[in-house]
Amino acid sequence: MSRHTKDGVLRTLRDIIVGPTRFATIATIFELGIPAQLETAGEEGMNAAQLAAVTATTAHNIEQLLQLAVKEGLVARSENGQYTPAGLALLDDGDLARITPWIGLVKEVCLRQVYHLTESVRSGETVGLKELYGVEGNFYSNMLNLPSLHETWAKAMAQVTALADPWLFGRLDFPRGARVLDVAGNTGQGAVLAHRHHADKDLHITCFDLPEKESAALATFKEAGLEERCAFIGGDALAAVPAGFDVITIKHFLDMWDRQNAVRILRNAYEALPPGGILYAMHLVYPEQGGGGVEEFFPAYFLGCTMAQGGPQKTAAYVAWIEEAGFTVTSVTEQDTTAFPADTIPAHSVICASKPA
Repeated sequence: MSRHTKDGVLRTLRDIIVGPTRFATIATIFELGIPAQLETAGEEGMNAAQLAAVTATTAHNIEQLLQLAVKEGLVARSENGQYTPAGLALLDDGDLARITPWIGLVKEVCLRQVYHLTESVRSGETVGLKELYGVEGNFYSNMLNLPSLHETWAKAMAQVTALADPWLFGRLDFPRGARVLDVAGNTGQGAVLAHRHHADKDLHITCFDLPEKESAALATFKEAGLEERCAFIGGDALAAVPAGFDVITIKHFLDMWDRQNAVRILRNAYEALPPGGILYAMHLVYPEQGGGGVEEFFPAYFLGCTMAQGGPQKTAAYVAWIEEAGFTVTSVTEQDTTAFPADTIPAHSVICASKPA
């Protein structure tokens, strides 16, 4: 039925209204370990009483929870009450390893905080962080104060990295011997990946991030055997970006800010680079061809759970911001989301630009 009818609109609203309870039901099924139990049982399946015995609940509760899974074809129920994996049986270990961290991220980082989304949008502050965890500021600057949330977030972000970074580094063309500054380089993984993907380029890469990230970044470099090829500088990209580099990379960062702050960061990068210097910027986008789950997840995530600003943009918006900062854009590449696994949420683009000579 077309959504451009009254019934279509009502169905869409119904699906949105029950979204949180649908999520909670499926998340609980996974947390109870029901998919793994059914996989072990195989074609024979398990009844509600058997599942209750191994999940420390009751047969009644199992039957209630599995109603949705049966309706959606994730699980099948025979006439004699035996449950089998059905659609879940089509997923391999890699699929489950990719999906389950996102279940944890939505539950632990997002579900409670989005209760305060309206207040966050109105105030420009992450109200949920203050009300629930007693911290001021944004999620990223408080990670050390929120270790359980950080751990859950990191698992999901590892999936984003696995999806985005091989694609990104395959599209970067570093000059041989370049001095590279990785803005908002976090704990140095991006610097290590750049070396691995461009081992023949004799790069020296400096991670630039908040000073409290230094010890973790240096440990990352040591573990990778790159202490002589990587360094760390502490600072704030909103205030200034260090000079003395041929190339600046900005990954997973511009999308955290509104236009004013993003352009401020880009202008700082422009001032830091010499004439002819290169900028590579990768960021979340609303893909031109559609696909993914960008619209469903990231507006609430950024506005209500992490920054109280920011969020993906169309690629053309990032191009305009980069040009506003003074750069000349030389290439734009957007990920082909049709090549992604069907459960994929994020989509990215990478823009190459240069400072006019």
